[in-house]
Amino acid sequence: MGFTSEANQTDKILVTGRVGTHGVIQRFNTPCWTSDNTLVITSPYYEFTNQILHRIDYSSMNRGSTQPLITQGDMKKVVVLVPDEHTLAKFEEFAGSLMAKWEANNNKNVKLASLRDTLLPKLISGEVDVSDINL
Repeated sequence: MGFTSEANQTDKILVTGRVGTHGVIQRFNTPCWTSDNTLVITSPYYEFTNQILHRIDYSSMNRGSTQPLITQGDMKKVVVLVPDEHTLAKFEEFAGSLMAKWEANNNKNVKLASLRDTLLPKLISGEVDVSDINL
């Protein structure tokens, strides 16, 4: 219900809603502000943790009657099979490079969509003429 231009999180984090939107996992690699209605997850094994969080059955942990609710205690009860450190490191390297490519492509897609949304009305209205362009 307010606004801030400052971040309360500066690390690479994973976030899920504690109330209402639990099970929606968001990745943040840049400074952000998380509310007190979120669970903030940090891990040296960021990609592995992200994959685990996407496979949890959050509906089975629901404590709310009107609005879904999940607690840290609920999350602490989730049993996770963790591989050895060598396997984790290999996974982090592989998955991290894939996600870095995905994020770069996603950023390019956002820029291209913005460019399209700016140019298309101008092309349709005739404000920009491209009839002399030879391809």
